[in-house]
Amino acid sequence: MRKTVLFLFLALAPVIFAAKLDIVTRGKSNFKIGEKVTFAVTAFDDNGKLFNTGTLRLTFRKSGGSVVLKEELVDLAEKGNPFEADVSMNEPGFILMEVSSLTMPDKSVVKWKTTTPANDLGGAAIEPEKLRAAAPVPEDFDEFWANTLKAFEKTKVVVKPASGVERAGYKVSFVEIPFPDGSGSIYGFLSIPLEKGKFPALVGVPGAGRGRVDPVPYWTPGKKAITLWLNVLPYHPARTAAEQRKLYDEYRKVLEKKNVLKGNYFYYNAGSRDTFFYKNVWAAVSRGVDFVASLPEFDGKNFAAAGNSQGGGTALAIAGLNKKISCVVASVPALCDHGGWLKERRSGWPGLHEALKGTADKASAYFDAATFASRINVPTLVSVGYIDVTCPPASVYCAYNELKGKKEIFQMPRHGHRNDPKFRKIVERFLDANLSR
Repeated sequence: MRKTVLFLFLALAPVIFAAKLDIVTRGKSNFKIGEKVTFAVTAFDDNGKLFNTGTLRLTFRKSGGSVVLKEELVDLAEKGNPFEADVSMNEPGFILMEVSSLTMPDKSVVKWKTTTPANDLGGAAIEPEKLRAAAPVPEDFDEFWANTLKAFEKTKVVVKPASGVERAGYKVSFVEIPFPDGSGSIYGFLSIPLEKGKFPALVGVPGAGRGRVDPVPYWTPGKKAITLWLNVLPYHPARTAAEQRKLYDEYRKVLEKKNVLKGNYFYYNAGSRDTFFYKNVWAAVSRGVDFVASLPEFDGKNFAAAGNSQGGGTALAIAGLNKKISCVVASVPALCDHGGWLKERRSGWPGLHEALKGTADKASAYFDAATFASRINVPTLVSVGYIDVTCPPASVYCAYNELKGKKEIFQMPRHGHRNDPKFRKIVERFLDANLSR
């Protein structure tokens, strides 16, 4: 009897297997307001054969948010494969198309393989150059940050030998930058070229997570440069990734006991501008820039801020805070347009409004990378993924459009929160050009 029941359960359960989608926009990726956008969709099985039956649902969202522009149920037996779907939007932003799993006539379900470029999403830009951050800038924004930086002016940057840490062609040291209020420090690596001479400099922090255990920044120039690579977390870098993961897990447990949502540091005290996690972190990174600028090995004028995701948003913040920064690389930057929800857009990572149910709205205005971008008047390179649901493209453009200096944006219509491999060479060329003036 037991075997019979098990057999019936297996017979009735949907069979899930993997397949692949291909989604492109017809003709172009950037459109005018109100212009028809045509998405072409192709669905393959594991052997590359086109499906000719099954149904799936298309959902078109306004700038990745909760507003649905259009929904459509597609029967491949009727519509064909490949097939097309049209939609338009009457304001600046992005259209995000989501494709559900494929339900076959026998009720089995086809799940799509995760690929790069992403396969179950489609994206299109609608006059993104017209986007602006939704939340108003606090009147005392500049005063608040001037006072914050002033408190760090006398902070002593601690530099110690990094025994066992190697980087070819560099002398590597551990760095600690304490917070003047005694609440903690941030830690990282200082790499100085071994050869004698004067060098440009670069500062950066990693993307969100447990931090890094090596001294090589995410983005580097092709030429030698002093590099200050700082984790945002309040503990010394471990020797191995496994040890670093353990430290991170322990830190998250501490934050959970303090009722921080899921133990995520990026929500720590987000409701208070005076104690939010990034206040001391960003001021400490800026203090690190001042310290590096004082080194005899620094060339005195060329200093890049560069990073990806959290690091990209931080690069914008540091460049907005510290005028020693002479160029910026902000790839798929986080922490942009925290008030996007006011315009029914998906806000930039970490989605403070949505995650914290509005309790951080007032404070978050002091930590919006789009506002810092409006204070930047140096060459800046930005990347944006049209189907990025972590750092949505509308939020990235809200920052990019505020930049006052020479700027360039690398558009990735078929990429999510991952850079096109071609972007690395573009970054290297940009840094080499702007760190040798």
